[in-house]
Amino acid sequence: MSRPAPSAEALPRFLTRLDAAAAGRWEERPAPGPDLPDWFVQLAGALWDGQNGRSDQAGQNGQGSQGGQGPAAAAEWARRVHDACARLDGRIPLTVVHDWHARTAIPLLAGPDEAVAYETVRALHARAAAGEPAAEDAWAAALEPVLRDVHRRAYPYADAFATAASNALAWARTNDYGETEAREFAEGYARLNTGANVTSYADANALVQARALAAAYAAADPAAYAACYPFAAVNAYALALAGQDTADGREERRRTACGRLAAGLAESLERAAGS
Repeated sequence: MSRPAPSAEALPRFLTRLDAAAAGRWEERPAPGPDLPDWFVQLAGALWDGQNGRSDQAGQNGQGSQGGQGPAAAAEWARRVHDACARLDGRIPLTVVHDWHARTAIPLLAGPDEAVAYETVRALHARAAAGEPAAEDAWAAALEPVLRDVHRRAYPYADAFATAASNALAWARTNDYGETEAREFAEGYARLNTGANVTSYADANALVQARALAAAYAAADPAAYAACYPFAAVNAYALALAGQDTADGREERRRTACGRLAAGLAESLERAAGS
């Protein structure tokens, strides 16, 4: 049986836990208050941190961002999440993860590339949210191409390309290349090197994560899902949505992406709480 919405005095303790989770200390359990699943604390902590935009100057100065994101919006989101968690007495079902993916994360991430794969994963999450988890092999086969696409888009391409080009240009200049030839060499090297790194990064992450997530989803095992480090999935989703082809405005785009993902998680949690 769920509890009524909590008093305002309990909210600061919840914010303290989100701060700890954002710093990677999601195992901390401040008392009093309902306990929360580790997987949920990881998701909430990553989204709390991402909405606050702590890695950029606007977030550090407490300024809001375009689209209603920033510390003020994050605080209102945290209040919603806290109230729903209290109504559930901390007993958050894993179906919230599936509902969030089916209604928010996958629709946001889906694009023309791997469109069929994204829809397959969305449908599997929708079934699992309704209490009908698929078999492990079905999850693994569906997740791998989607995760490969997400991690490809999340890779910091612009930064990696710039670093590779700079190093190659310096090498060419010290080896008696003419300036035009040196720049052509640096451009070609950076393109080949960065492209190979993107592919290997995406392939490795997709292969490992698809298998682990498939096992957790098929077994409906909260501990196994927590062991998949869902905070890392949040970061990958946000980076993929922000786009990595240019560094200009990336932090703003990432914060906006976290806001959209966070709003969807709050809605999924409120549905589970019956609010």
